[in-house]
Amino acid sequence: MNVNADRIKLIVTITRRGEGSKMVDYYKRNKLHYDFICLGMGTATSEILDYLGLEETEKDVVLTMEPKSKIPSVLKGITNHFQLDKPGKGIVFTIPLSSVSARVPQILCKPENLVENEETVMENDKKFELILTILNRGNVDIVMDAAKSAGATGGTLLHARRVGFEDVENIFGFTIQPEKEIVMIVVKKEIKDDVLRALYKKVGLETPGQGIAFSLPVTDVAGIKD
Repeated sequence: MNVNADRIKLIVTITRRGEGSKMVDYYKRNKLHYDFICLGMGTATSEILDYLGLEETEKDVVLTMEPKSKIPSVLKGITNHFQLDKPGKGIVFTIPLSSVSARVPQILCKPENLVENEETVMENDKKFELILTILNRGNVDIVMDAAKSAGATGGTLLHARRVGFEDVENIFGFTIQPEKEIVMIVVKKEIKDDVLRALYKKVGLETPGQGIAFSLPVTDVAGIKD
């Protein structure tokens, strides 16, 4: 059963490969819950990597859920401990949830897991949004070129595979490749529509990339310059 999740947020941390396990250890020491690590790849060019002092683009994407009352202290702690305020160290942001499995808030929202009168910090007044693009593999360069033409910077690539009924292909009238790429790009809200339009034009469903793109609100952020 799913229940309203207005008291819970998803924390997404993107950092260099190998740092994800350290973050999970940090979360455990601080009694945070529900940690998952995905392996990703950065999309920045070699020039940007040189500027940031990075030697590789492999990434860890760490996902965890926490009560809203703990978010300010959690983000402040992550930022300070892992130096996310320095270039190339990574980014962390939160996404509000609309519903979640019933057992999750029962665990996360126990009185001992909540923080009363927590000072609100790092709120960005929804200045940023997360754009997710799902498309056929081999098209990430086209995605990033299109996104950058509209003002975006870097992104993170995840590999995926389409699952579902074969009849789904008949809805669109063409074959859908099972191997997919998911490109995550955090952008300023004012350029979101421009980035989405550029993506639809270059990697939309009627292109070889057969992509779809959508955005999610980002309510807290660290590691990204305004």
